[in-house]
Amino acid sequence: MEEANRKIDIWSIFMYLILYSMAGFVIETVFGAFTKGVIESRKSFLYGPFCAIYGIGAIVMIVFLKNERNSWKIFFKGAILGAFVEYAMSFICEKYFGVKWWDYSNMWLNIQGRTSLFYAVSWGVLAIVLIKVVNPYVDKWIEMLKQKRSIFKVATLLLIAFFSVDAVLTGYALKVFYYRVSVENNLQISDKTQAHKKYAQIQQDNSFASFVNQYYNDEKMLKTYPNMMIEQENANSIYVENLVDGVEPYYYRLGEAF
Repeated sequence: MEEANRKIDIWSIFMYLILYSMAGFVIETVFGAFTKGVIESRKSFLYGPFCAIYGIGAIVMIVFLKNERNSWKIFFKGAILGAFVEYAMSFICEKYFGVKWWDYSNMWLNIQGRTSLFYAVSWGVLAIVLIKVVNPYVDKWIEMLKQKRSIFKVATLLLIAFFSVDAVLTGYALKVFYYRVSVENNLQISDKTQAHKKYAQIQQDNSFASFVNQYYNDEKMLKTYPNMMIEQENANSIYVENLVDGVEPYYYRLGEAF
Protein backbone atom coordinates (compact mmCIF):
# COMPACT_ATOMS: atom_id res chain seq x y z
CA MET A 1 0.00 0.00 0.00
CA GLU A 2 2.87 2.34 0.75
CA GLU A 3 4.26 1.82 -2.78
CA ALA A 4 0.82 2.44 -4.29
CA ASN A 5 0.44 5.75 -2.48
CA ARG A 6 3.90 6.99 -3.46
CA LYS A 7 3.78 10.50 -4.84
CA ILE A 8 4.80 11.01 -8.43
CA ASP A 9 7.44 13.70 -8.76
CA ILE A 10 8.26 15.74 -11.85
CA TRP A 11 11.34 13.65 -12.62
CA SER A 12 9.27 10.49 -12.83
CA ILE A 13 6.78 12.25 -15.09
CA PHE A 14 9.60 13.32 -17.39
CA MET A 15 10.87 9.76 -17.57
CA TYR A 16 7.37 8.38 -18.17
CA LEU A 17 6.96 10.77 -21.10
CA ILE A 18 10.23 9.71 -22.71
CA LEU A 19 10.06 5.97 -22.00
CA TYR A 20 6.43 5.42 -22.91
CA SER A 21 6.65 7.63 -26.00
CA MET A 22 9.51 5.42 -27.18
CA ALA A 23 7.58 2.27 -26.28
CA GLY A 24 4.62 3.64 -28.25
CA PHE A 25 6.84 4.11 -31.28
CA VAL A 26 7.82 0.43 -31.11
CA ILE A 27 4.21 -0.70 -30.59
CA GLU A 28 2.95 1.38 -33.51
CA THR A 29 5.74 0.21 -35.81
CA VAL A 30 4.94 -3.43 -35.06
CA PHE A 31 1.21 -2.74 -35.45
CA GLY A 32 1.84 -1.12 -38.84
CA ALA A 33 3.94 -4.08 -39.96
CA PHE A 34 1.20 -6.58 -39.07
CA THR A 35 -1.76 -4.58 -40.40
CA LYS A 36 -0.24 -3.02 -43.54
CA GLY A 37 2.72 -5.28 -44.28
CA VAL A 38 5.18 -2.39 -44.35
CA ILE A 39 7.85 -0.88 -42.15
CA GLU A 40 6.81 2.74 -41.94
CA SER A 41 7.29 5.68 -39.60
CA ARG A 42 4.79 5.80 -36.75
CA LYS A 43 6.41 8.57 -34.76
CA SER A 44 5.07 11.94 -33.66
CA PHE A 45 8.18 14.04 -34.24
CA LEU A 46 10.65 14.46 -37.07
CA TYR A 47 13.77 13.20 -35.33
CA GLY A 48 13.37 11.27 -32.08
CA PRO A 49 11.71 7.82 -31.86
CA PHE A 50 8.73 9.21 -29.96
CA CYS A 51 5.02 8.49 -30.30
CA ALA A 52 3.88 11.18 -27.90
CA ILE A 53 0.27 10.07 -27.49
CA TYR A 54 1.48 6.96 -25.66
CA GLY A 55 3.70 9.00 -23.37
CA ILE A 56 0.92 11.44 -22.54
CA GLY A 57 -1.64 8.64 -22.24
CA ALA A 58 0.63 6.70 -19.87
CA ILE A 59 1.16 9.75 -17.64
CA VAL A 60 -2.59 10.40 -17.42
CA MET A 61 -3.32 6.77 -16.58
CA ILE A 62 -0.54 6.49 -13.99
CA VAL A 63 -1.63 9.70 -12.25
CA PHE A 64 -5.29 8.66 -12.06
CA LEU A 65 -4.99 4.88 -11.74
CA LYS A 66 -1.80 4.24 -9.78
CA ASN A 67 -3.72 3.41 -6.59
CA GLU A 68 -6.37 1.29 -8.33
CA ARG A 69 -6.11 -2.47 -7.81
CA ASN A 70 -9.30 -3.81 -9.38
CA SER A 71 -8.58 -4.89 -12.97
CA TRP A 72 -12.08 -4.14 -14.22
CA LYS A 73 -11.96 -0.63 -12.81
CA ILE A 74 -8.55 -0.11 -14.37
CA PHE A 75 -9.94 -1.33 -17.69
CA PHE A 76 -13.02 0.90 -17.76
CA LYS A 77 -11.28 3.97 -16.38
CA GLY A 78 -8.32 3.39 -18.70
CA ALA A 79 -10.65 3.10 -21.69
CA ILE A 80 -12.26 6.45 -20.85
CA LEU A 81 -8.96 8.19 -20.15
CA GLY A 82 -7.32 6.78 -23.27
CA ALA A 83 -10.25 7.78 -25.48
CA PHE A 84 -10.13 11.28 -23.99
CA VAL A 85 -6.40 11.63 -24.68
CA GLU A 86 -6.81 10.30 -28.21
CA TYR A 87 -9.67 12.69 -28.94
CA ALA A 88 -7.81 15.66 -27.45
CA MET A 89 -4.60 14.94 -29.38
CA SER A 90 -6.52 14.58 -32.64
CA PHE A 91 -8.38 17.84 -32.04
CA ILE A 92 -5.22 19.78 -31.14
CA CYS A 93 -3.23 18.52 -34.15
CA GLU A 94 -6.03 19.36 -36.54
CA LYS A 95 -6.75 22.72 -34.90
CA TYR A 96 -3.17 24.02 -34.81
CA PHE A 97 -1.40 22.14 -37.61
CA GLY A 98 -4.23 21.53 -40.05
CA VAL A 99 -3.47 17.81 -40.40
CA LYS A 100 -4.87 14.51 -39.17
CA TRP A 101 -2.95 11.34 -38.36
CA TRP A 102 -5.98 9.11 -38.01
CA ASP A 103 -9.65 9.09 -38.94
CA TYR A 104 -12.00 6.49 -37.47
CA SER A 105 -15.12 7.84 -39.18
CA ASN A 106 -15.83 4.44 -40.76
CA MET A 107 -15.55 2.57 -37.47
CA TRP A 108 -18.50 1.58 -35.31
CA LEU A 109 -19.29 3.95 -32.42
CA ASN A 110 -16.70 6.56 -33.23
CA ILE A 111 -16.68 10.15 -31.95
CA GLN A 112 -16.10 12.56 -34.84
CA GLY A 113 -13.56 10.10 -36.22
CA ARG A 114 -11.14 11.00 -33.43
CA THR A 115 -11.65 7.93 -31.27
CA SER A 116 -13.84 4.84 -31.32
CA LEU A 117 -15.11 2.00 -29.17
CA PHE A 118 -12.50 -0.39 -30.57
CA TYR A 119 -9.61 1.87 -29.63
CA ALA A 120 -11.17 2.75 -26.28
CA VAL A 121 -11.20 -0.99 -25.50
CA SER A 122 -7.59 -1.18 -26.68
CA TRP A 123 -6.68 1.64 -24.29
CA GLY A 124 -8.42 -0.24 -21.49
CA VAL A 125 -6.34 -3.34 -22.13
CA LEU A 126 -3.16 -1.26 -22.31
CA ALA A 127 -4.11 0.36 -18.99
CA ILE A 128 -4.22 -3.04 -17.27
CA VAL A 129 -0.85 -4.03 -18.73
CA LEU A 130 0.63 -0.66 -17.78
CA ILE A 131 -0.65 -0.40 -14.22
CA LYS A 132 -0.52 -4.06 -13.20
CA VAL A 133 2.55 -5.31 -15.08
CA VAL A 134 4.86 -2.77 -16.67
CA ASN A 135 4.91 0.39 -14.58
CA PRO A 136 5.80 -1.24 -11.23
CA TYR A 137 9.07 -2.39 -12.82
CA VAL A 138 9.59 0.98 -14.49
CA ASP A 139 9.12 2.71 -11.13
CA LYS A 140 11.71 0.46 -9.51
CA TRP A 141 14.14 1.20 -12.33
CA ILE A 142 13.55 4.94 -12.02
CA GLU A 143 14.08 4.79 -8.25
CA MET A 144 17.34 2.95 -8.82
CA LEU A 145 18.47 5.65 -11.27
CA LYS A 146 17.59 8.34 -8.76
CA GLN A 147 20.27 7.00 -6.45
CA LYS A 148 22.73 8.70 -8.81
CA ARG A 149 20.88 11.98 -8.38
CA SER A 150 23.06 14.39 -10.39
CA ILE A 151 23.59 12.09 -13.37
CA PHE A 152 19.91 11.14 -13.43
CA LYS A 153 18.71 14.75 -13.40
CA VAL A 154 21.17 15.91 -16.04
CA ALA A 155 20.34 12.98 -18.34
CA THR A 156 16.60 13.51 -17.85
CA LEU A 157 16.84 17.23 -18.57
CA LEU A 158 18.84 16.58 -21.72
CA LEU A 159 16.25 14.09 -22.94
CA ILE A 160 13.38 16.45 -22.20
CA ALA A 161 15.24 19.31 -23.90
CA PHE A 162 15.71 17.16 -27.02
CA PHE A 163 12.05 16.08 -26.86
CA SER A 164 10.89 19.70 -26.57
CA VAL A 165 13.07 21.05 -29.38
CA ASP A 166 12.01 18.13 -31.55
CA ALA A 167 8.35 18.96 -30.85
CA VAL A 168 8.78 22.66 -31.70
CA LEU A 169 10.67 21.97 -34.95
CA THR A 170 8.10 19.38 -35.90
CA GLY A 171 5.20 21.74 -35.28
CA TYR A 172 6.76 24.39 -37.48
CA ALA A 173 7.66 21.93 -40.24
CA LEU A 174 4.13 20.52 -40.22
CA LYS A 175 2.63 23.96 -40.65
CA VAL A 176 4.96 24.80 -43.53
CA PHE A 177 4.21 21.45 -45.16
CA TYR A 178 0.47 21.98 -44.70
CA TYR A 179 0.66 25.35 -46.46
CA ARG A 180 2.75 23.98 -49.33
CA VAL A 181 0.62 20.92 -50.02
CA SER A 182 -2.66 22.82 -49.69
CA VAL A 183 -1.64 25.66 -52.00
CA GLU A 184 0.19 23.62 -54.64
CA ASN A 185 -2.76 21.21 -54.89
CA ASN A 186 -5.41 23.95 -54.60
CA LEU A 187 -7.15 22.19 -51.73
CA GLN A 188 -10.41 23.69 -50.54
CA ILE A 189 -9.38 24.11 -46.91
CA SER A 190 -11.12 26.34 -44.38
CA ASP A 191 -8.14 28.72 -44.03
CA LYS A 192 -7.31 28.87 -47.72
CA THR A 193 -6.61 32.62 -47.77
CA GLN A 194 -4.18 32.44 -44.87
CA ALA A 195 -2.46 29.39 -46.37
CA HIS A 196 -1.84 31.21 -49.64
CA LYS A 197 -0.51 34.24 -47.77
CA LYS A 198 1.89 32.19 -45.63
CA TYR A 199 3.04 30.15 -48.61
CA ALA A 200 3.80 33.33 -50.57
CA GLN A 201 5.78 34.75 -47.65
CA ILE A 202 7.91 31.60 -47.48
CA GLN A 203 8.59 31.61 -51.22
CA GLN A 204 9.61 35.28 -51.18
CA ASP A 205 12.55 34.47 -48.93
CA ASN A 206 14.75 32.45 -51.29
CA SER A 207 17.22 31.24 -48.65
CA PHE A 208 14.49 30.16 -46.27
CA ALA A 209 12.46 28.52 -49.02
CA SER A 210 15.59 26.62 -50.10
CA PHE A 211 16.17 25.46 -46.52
CA VAL A 212 12.58 24.29 -46.11
CA ASN A 213 12.52 22.52 -49.46
CA GLN A 214 15.77 20.72 -48.64
CA TYR A 215 15.11 19.58 -45.06
CA TYR A 216 11.30 19.47 -44.93
CA ASN A 217 10.58 18.38 -48.46
CA ASP A 218 7.68 16.17 -49.50
CA GLU A 219 9.68 12.94 -49.24
CA LYS A 220 10.95 13.71 -45.74
CA MET A 221 7.51 14.70 -44.45
CA LEU A 222 5.58 11.91 -46.13
CA LYS A 223 7.99 9.20 -45.02
CA THR A 224 7.77 10.56 -41.47
CA TYR A 225 3.98 10.85 -41.57
CA PRO A 226 2.77 8.28 -44.12
CA ASN A 227 -0.85 8.36 -42.91
CA MET A 228 -1.22 12.13 -42.77
CA MET A 229 -4.52 13.59 -43.98
CA ILE A 230 -5.80 17.09 -44.67
CA GLU A 231 -9.48 17.87 -44.25
CA GLN A 232 -11.17 20.05 -46.85
CA GLU A 233 -14.21 22.28 -46.41
CA ASN A 234 -16.55 19.51 -47.54
CA ALA A 235 -15.34 17.50 -44.51
CA ASN A 236 -13.66 14.95 -46.76
CA SER A 237 -10.18 13.99 -45.64
CA ILE A 238 -7.58 13.40 -48.32
CA TYR A 239 -4.39 11.40 -47.79
CA VAL A 240 -1.29 13.44 -48.51
CA GLU A 241 0.31 10.43 -50.21
CA ASN A 242 -2.31 10.81 -52.95
CA LEU A 243 -1.12 14.37 -53.58
CA VAL A 244 2.62 13.69 -53.75
CA ASP A 245 4.00 11.90 -56.80
CA GLY A 246 7.02 9.62 -56.84
CA VAL A 247 7.35 9.08 -53.09
CA GLU A 248 6.65 5.80 -51.35
CA PRO A 249 5.29 6.61 -47.87
CA TYR A 250 6.91 3.55 -46.29
CA TYR A 251 10.52 2.48 -45.84
CA TYR A 252 10.19 -1.21 -46.65
CA ARG A 253 7.41 -3.53 -47.79
CA LEU A 254 7.63 -6.89 -46.04
CA GLY A 255 8.23 -9.73 -48.43
CA GLU A 256 9.07 -7.53 -51.42
CA ALA A 257 12.43 -9.30 -51.79
CA PHE A 258 10.51 -12.48 -52.59
